[in-house]
Amino acid sequence: MDSGRSPVLLPERTTFDEEAQALLRRLLETDIRADPYPLFNRIRAHGPVWMNSRTVVFSSRADCEAVLQAPGAGTSGACPGLHGPAAEAAFPESVADLLAGPDPVEHGRLRRLMSHYFTPWAVRDLAPQLRGLVDDLLDSVASRGRLEVVTDLAYPLSMASISRVLGIPAADRGWLHRRALTVSRSLDPHLALTGQHPPGLDERRTADAELGLYFAELVRMRRAAPGDDLVSALIAAEDKEAGPVGRDAAAVCRLLLDAGYETTVNLISGGVLALLRDPALLARVRRDPAYAEQVVEDVLCTDPPVQLVHRHAAAEMRVGDTVVPRGTVMVLLLAAAHRDPGQEADGGALRHLAFGLGAHSCIGSPQARLEVRLMLARFAQRVSGARFATGRPTYRPNVTLRGLRALWVDADDFGSREVPWPVRAG
Repeated sequence: MDSGRSPVLLPERTTFDEEAQALLRRLLETDIRADPYPLFNRIRAHGPVWMNSRTVVFSSRADCEAVLQAPGAGTSGACPGLHGPAAEAAFPESVADLLAGPDPVEHGRLRRLMSHYFTPWAVRDLAPQLRGLVDDLLDSVASRGRLEVVTDLAYPLSMASISRVLGIPAADRGWLHRRALTVSRSLDPHLALTGQHPPGLDERRTADAELGLYFAELVRMRRAAPGDDLVSALIAAEDKEAGPVGRDAAAVCRLLLDAGYETTVNLISGGVLALLRDPALLARVRRDPAYAEQVVEDVLCTDPPVQLVHRHAAAEMRVGDTVVPRGTVMVLLLAAAHRDPGQEADGGALRHLAFGLGAHSCIGSPQARLEVRLMLARFAQRVSGARFATGRPTYRPNVTLRGLRALWVDADDFGSREVPWPVRAG
């Protein structure tokens, strides 16, 4: 990973790149949310950027990949320099250390317990339920002749899916949705880029505390009356595994909600947006539903639902030409890395880091891919004459979990659920 730059021996001796720092702060401004990629490209041209002596931002493909694969880089909850107390609470230290921290034994223990619910065959068994839900959602808007993709399709599909895994009652889903939306802005690197806490911090702390209490109560209920869900399985494992697995069950719920719910929503709506922007692509998916799989991968690369992540250096490490001291927060701009002209194509196709790499890759990625693939294939099959209804789509203010606020679509017809599902849809 020789970039030709002089190595940085000590951050304290680094001359801070004020122009690059100003560009990074520009990421927080909402007017760029519809198309932040020119700005990401400009930031990447500066190479690694130190915001202060203990926060460094990486944006090249090589640097981001190196950090994601480094055994000493984890997402420890003790990173207040990046997000502040709200996010430190949003990622409970137990699950952060176990799933993304540097301890391979503890990481493997909890990941192994979770993996049963995300194996290829477990995800495949979920497909009939998801197909029925997709048809239900399209039926619910057919009489209007218009739909709003985010609210009518993306949110209910993603919430129903995560609720099935965790055993969340249907009556609680709206409540969880509202609080998850509030907490999601805690992931934005406001403190790292400005040195100040973002507005709305108290509201997010309140929502975070409410979610913590909710999942603690869910664990208590499942301990008293086990069900066929991940929470019950984690509690049952206490008799077979060393360590307080039941205590971690509530943290796992938070992790799956924080990392899996909103990101899948953004991927679904982003995928539909890609189809609407390219009528030829929409027609291709209609002819060949299996091509929806490729659309999902392209969106993950070119318009990722997770624009950046952070890692914490558990020990001193070298990333390319940069020496990163122990305790440093590393911000990885995935949206910039994906468009790095220096990245290698894999068989002519773009590669992405959207689900992480190696031992810490996203365990729920097969399920997320299935949800989006099914939605795109059925949308292409059933929705005739799909077109933008209200001009440009609108985006939520989130930096990290970038996604549409609303995407209104008019259609000539929403078809019938009696039309057989395409065999190759998933």
